[in-house]
Amino acid sequence: MQPKWKEQLEQHRNQRREDIIQAAKELFITHGLTKVTLKDIVEACGISKVTLYKYFRSLDEIIFEVEIEILSAWLERTNQTVHQGKSGYEKLQSLLKQGVDSKDNADAIRFIAMFDTLYQEEYPTPELESRFRSFLRSGPHPFLALLQEGVADGSIRQDIDVKAIGYTISNIVIATRQRMILRGKLLHQDQDVDPAIVLKHMADMILAYVKS
Repeated sequence: MQPKWKEQLEQHRNQRREDIIQAAKELFITHGLTKVTLKDIVEACGISKVTLYKYFRSLDEIIFEVEIEILSAWLERTNQTVHQGKSGYEKLQSLLKQGVDSKDNADAIRFIAMFDTLYQEEYPTPELESRFRSFLRSGPHPFLALLQEGVADGSIRQDIDVKAIGYTISNIVIATRQRMILRGKLLHQDQDVDPAIVLKHMADMILAYVKS
């Protein structure tokens, strides 16, 4: 009975931790990262502050866990997409098309934008910096992996710096999607260009640049 009891306890702890993350995520997206307090999260979860501190030591720690969860979900979806296509170029094309066509995940995009704004200059603690960097480096970056595959199979040009171009593409895609999703309505009115067209041209320019 003891091993089963320990397993049930661990499941309960994991579920409670996930409940805290999800409640905090909803509060952050609704009110913004700088407006939410630990007291707000405690009240939303229906737990005590003492219980919260058993799982998280600070508000920053919760914010980082939400960011990691959002990025992990994106990586999981991406890993399903990269199998579409015979060459590295075709798989990159498929991945970019998915990003252009997707109308979902506006909340995730909004949270990432707030995270980038809040932590512009430095991370709050060495521990969180190490945790976040370890997550980012825990596996191959999708764009870098596809560029490497394309260079190897000849579908992507051989003269590029894969790391530099891969992260350039990543930053362009993230920044453009943030702008088109979060301010798309006003940008459409200001510039008289459909945000969907902007995203399509972005993908086309990237693909034209890297194609062998």
